[in-house]
Amino acid sequence: MNAETFAAWLATGEGEQIEFKEKYSSRVIESLVALANTAGGRVLIGVNDHGQVVGLADPDRAAESVISACREAVSPPLAPSVESVKLPDGIVVVARVQATGRMHAKGGAVFVRHGRQTRRASGEEIRLLTLRETPEVYETLPATGTTWNHLNLARLREYFVADAPRAMAAEAGLTDLALAAKLAVVQAGQTLPTVAGMLLFGREPQRYNSGWGITALRIRGQELDRNRVVDRRELVGAADELIEAGQRFVVDHMQVTYQFAPDGLRRVEMPEYPLDAVREVLVNAVAHRDYQPAETVQLRIFDDRLEVQNPGALLPGLSLETILRGGVARRRNDTISAVLYRLGYLERAGFGIVFVQQRMREQGADAPRFETLASHFLVVLPSRLATARAAE
Repeated sequence: MNAETFAAWLATGEGEQIEFKEKYSSRVIESLVALANTAGGRVLIGVNDHGQVVGLADPDRAAESVISACREAVSPPLAPSVESVKLPDGIVVVARVQATGRMHAKGGAVFVRHGRQTRRASGEEIRLLTLRETPEVYETLPATGTTWNHLNLARLREYFVADAPRAMAAEAGLTDLALAAKLAVVQAGQTLPTVAGMLLFGREPQRYNSGWGITALRIRGQELDRNRVVDRRELVGAADELIEAGQRFVVDHMQVTYQFAPDGLRRVEMPEYPLDAVREVLVNAVAHRDYQPAETVQLRIFDDRLEVQNPGALLPGLSLETILRGGVARRRNDTISAVLYRLGYLERAGFGIVFVQQRMREQGADAPRFETLASHFLVVLPSRLATARAAE
């Protein structure tokens, strides 16, 4: 670490990802816990509240205390990177942690970072941190503001007739089947739809959460420019209806060329994007997205590519390299995935991304790109026509 980087931190001042501490104390550990629970960041020990370097008399002891306390007093333990920086006005210790995706506590207390302050987490913040650590739980919670009658009961019955004919023939109650499938939950004596239940079988689920839809854009050019949007649709409906609507949007806007089959007698359509690959990407976005944030899946068609971006980074323990190899079937939304599997939209072997790569190669397009961002997952399908033009 050089003096220029450190000077830039001092000039920026304290904020959501940086805090100054004049000396080592237990508050340093509280701040590191808060940073790990929020967005990550660093604590500069040996800097006063005004951003002035005062230095430490025994920086080695301070560094050892940070490492030891993060291991012994924090649950689950933290492993910060700790570095001593020698400056003209003294030696400063920099302790840095990353957001881990887990909820950390010090002495049983949970801390979060809010602006320039470290404070104890509220009950609601603890609930959200718990859900972040176990995101699979969210789809089974009651859907806020809904009742049993907000479900399309005829459609739900039709599903169970196909999926559980013996139970239906034995006159099992619809509510009992929905409870067993985690499409409903009993709370305060009432049967309420779960998040999964509303997403799969709700009547107009986006009326209760506008973020559960898809925002579809056709943009002229290759850059995201609001002035070049030529078509915008807010796609709504249950999960399967969203997938169908997203595919129709792509069909409406992609180009189709033709070539003759080897026998020279038949004309064969050559779509800009392989529709089965597009469908796979849309299914994955709807099935595996994080439904907690109030934001929609983004479907964007440019002149040279198609993008699908959904809320939700990879689950803890998964890496992009792992899912690109295929065969990993861990899911954020197991209930939603199970129903989409039974409806014929989803395969459950974890080879969806492998299939997309294969179909793009067969189509003669450039390889698709997959990016895991801090809070989103992005898939980019290059246009087959743009690839052909670049090769000319």
